[in-house]
Amino acid sequence: MSFRFASLRPPPLAALRPYLVFILLWPIAGLLIAGASWLFLLSSFTRDRVAAERQVLATTLKIAQDGATQTRANLGMIDQVLTIIRVQWQALDGVVKLEQFGKMADPTGAPLRISLFDSDARLLMTNANGVWSAGDLARVAQLPFFTSQQLRAADDMFIGMPLANDTRSGYTVRFSRKLLDGDGEFAGVAVVTIDPEHLIAEYDDSRLGDHGFLAAVGSDGTVRAFKLGEAFRRIQLLPPPLQRALTSSSGSAFIRGTEFGDGVGRYVGWQAVEGVPLMVLAGADQDHALAVVREREIASRQTAVGATIALLIFVLVGMGLSGRLALQRYRLTVAQDAYRKATEASTEGFFITAPVYGTDGTVVDYVTVDCNEQGAALSRHTREELIGRRVSTLTGTIPVEPAIALLGQAMAQGSAEGDIESTVRGRQTCVRIKVRRSGDVLAVTLRDVTLERAHLSNLERKNFEDALTGLPNRAWVGKCLPDGVTRAMAGNRLLAVLFIDLDGFKAVNDTFGHAAGDELLQIVARRLKVAVRPGDHVARLGGDEFIVILENLNGTGEAAQVAGRVLQAFHAGVAIGAGTASVGASIGISMCPGDAHDVDTLLRHADIAMYEVKTRGKNGYQFFDPAFYGAMRQRKQRERELQAAIAGNQFVMHYQVRVSAATQRVASLEALVRWNHPTAGMLYPDEFIPLAEETGMIVPLGELVVDTVCAQIAAWTRDGCAAVPVSINVSSRQFNERDMHALFLQSLERHGIPADRVEIELTESTMIRDPVRTSEHLQAMHALGIRLLVDDFGTGYSSLSMLQQLDFDLLKVDKSFTRRLGGDGQGEVLFTAIITMAHALGMKVVAEGVERPEQAALLAQLQCDELQGYYIASPLDAVGVQGEIRRRQAA
Repeated sequence: MSFRFASLRPPPLAALRPYLVFILLWPIAGLLIAGASWLFLLSSFTRDRVAAERQVLATTLKIAQDGATQTRANLGMIDQVLTIIRVQWQALDGVVKLEQFGKMADPTGAPLRISLFDSDARLLMTNANGVWSAGDLARVAQLPFFTSQQLRAADDMFIGMPLANDTRSGYTVRFSRKLLDGDGEFAGVAVVTIDPEHLIAEYDDSRLGDHGFLAAVGSDGTVRAFKLGEAFRRIQLLPPPLQRALTSSSGSAFIRGTEFGDGVGRYVGWQAVEGVPLMVLAGADQDHALAVVREREIASRQTAVGATIALLIFVLVGMGLSGRLALQRYRLTVAQDAYRKATEASTEGFFITAPVYGTDGTVVDYVTVDCNEQGAALSRHTREELIGRRVSTLTGTIPVEPAIALLGQAMAQGSAEGDIESTVRGRQTCVRIKVRRSGDVLAVTLRDVTLERAHLSNLERKNFEDALTGLPNRAWVGKCLPDGVTRAMAGNRLLAVLFIDLDGFKAVNDTFGHAAGDELLQIVARRLKVAVRPGDHVARLGGDEFIVILENLNGTGEAAQVAGRVLQAFHAGVAIGAGTASVGASIGISMCPGDAHDVDTLLRHADIAMYEVKTRGKNGYQFFDPAFYGAMRQRKQRERELQAAIAGNQFVMHYQVRVSAATQRVASLEALVRWNHPTAGMLYPDEFIPLAEETGMIVPLGELVVDTVCAQIAAWTRDGCAAVPVSINVSSRQFNERDMHALFLQSLERHGIPADRVEIELTESTMIRDPVRTSEHLQAMHALGIRLLVDDFGTGYSSLSMLQQLDFDLLKVDKSFTRRLGGDGQGEVLFTAIITMAHALGMKVVAEGVERPEQAALLAQLQCDELQGYYIASPLDAVGVQGEIRRRQAA
């Protein structure tokens, strides 16, 4: 007997009232979502614009600061040339050969254009043909470069105004210094003429745009030098708001286009040039700076409009479906109330199924005896369609064949359970079926576990997926790489691990911000997936480190090909929202089973190979090399040995004499440290000093050297040896990380020796690292009586004003200049200029690296004060150097 429900009458309005609120929630929610989305979008536009403006202001300020540094260096070079000319003029009584300066070049590499005028404004000599017109030469006495030096008492460099040249197609600037005779009276003017645009950096239209500019401005607001985009005219006078802003020495601001007169707003950064009444300005045009932001705004608005329309359609469809659902729920509620009384309303689908036997007594099919509404819904049929139907004739969400197999298993074993997957309208579903046999019938329960399995799958995916890039993460590598190693070992196939570290990623983060860095990592992930072969695995370990796993390789050449394609993927810049990022990749490759047989060793060897690429210049790939690994371990061992050597004082001091060029008597000693290694023997400084500098152990080693030298001086004094000063080398890192004044003062007091027995040698780089702090400490040590030496002069940048201000006693000329003596004549010119300048500043000159007798003889003729080198004497221990001193005194 079968039963059917009678047709339900239309529901009363009161019965549907609970569902009306749900229907009305659709438009309310749609309005709230649309409003919030638009507010967030507009606020993001504001944030992006503010961030972009802040970035371009920082960029223009950085360009201005770099330009100011370059301009200061250029002016320093010009001033140094004028000072040397002035010193030679005064020292040699007006004898100056401009050909000595023929190889000196302006910032563009062109020879310097130098002219000399006497006190009556007559041109004495020049190498600048075509610079002086007849009109200029006739009125030199009235020109600013001459009158300013003639009238004012200040002894400094005069910087002239930009003047149009004869062709009126460009400008020149004249730099001058006064010439003095032997009595210190005005004797004329030395002039260097250059193109003012050479004082500032090259214009970069990729950063400043077609309407940007780069300029040097005087303290009076006059533009001294100017470089600009092709579409922008030259500024003759700065806009008033910009002039007011330039009262500060450094800063940045936005200047509207109406102020410039061409309607183009510009972001301007400025930086005063240290020690010179000049300021460098960099201006980026607004349209160029905000182009990316505006394009993003337009695209976002179009997307937002489309999303709003889609949301409106979705709301309307949702309201219609909600109304239909309300009606269906009412009818289902009525049916469920009746069915619940009969079947207790099971939350799972429920079927009663009976076997159908064939003529031979075997089960050939099954028929549905009864089911609840939930079971009918899961099978995509109505209850009426199911009852009495054979299972083999049903079609729906549950495939028939696996379902019949479970029923057969339960008939044979008493129970069965399994999950059956299917695809309905493109959607994957999964139904869990439990079958229990009771007599000659089967009780079947069904439960839809699609969401449950999706949830478990999603949890597993999140555990093994990098949230930023969507690639597998470190946990995935730890889980899956061991399986790959096992397969490679079992199948006698090669497996390769490529350890990839991005080059330049930190610079992108620092320049554009972390959001840009995240965007870059997402793009890198996509490029890596494109670069590898189908079936290869790309994972992100964290930060800017990625890993590629290659299986089933025929040889190392295939791994090299993939590494090459990865490198090729980074040859072009990466376009991100904030600009174009230039990054590369350093790739280390480890092979299994060749390099390792386990996961940890495989990863460690790939990391070591990547580090080798880093040490060789980055942007390449390298297979694991046991020799490099051994070198790394040896370096670490040498670091530990050096640390133990400092703690155990395994160092000895040797001393090399410095002699007077005229008398050959010993003037001073230079202390040179040696490492008496327990197993390697005596090691020279170049074998351990660079390692000490890199690791910071130079600071405690320097303290040990200072104390050892002071103790040796005290011992020599007690033994009645000759009282000869000893110079100690101090590195820039020691000077910047240790209070050297306090260190020397403590050592002098501890050993009871006078300060004039100690000299300090500093390189030029030490002086310019922190000029203010350096000046304070050196002046304090000089006040104690310690003599100061400039070591390796000529290999770096020295400020003449700093040399004079710090009152150095000796200037040691680098051995590279000494080697040039007796060659092309240029060496003698340079040494003559240096000796003349040093003597004019009250300093003695020491020539380093004297290795031949003809060098010593020529240096004596050039009036060099002291000599040092292997021709004079080799470094000796404390006993041997005293013998050398006595021998020279006796001679």
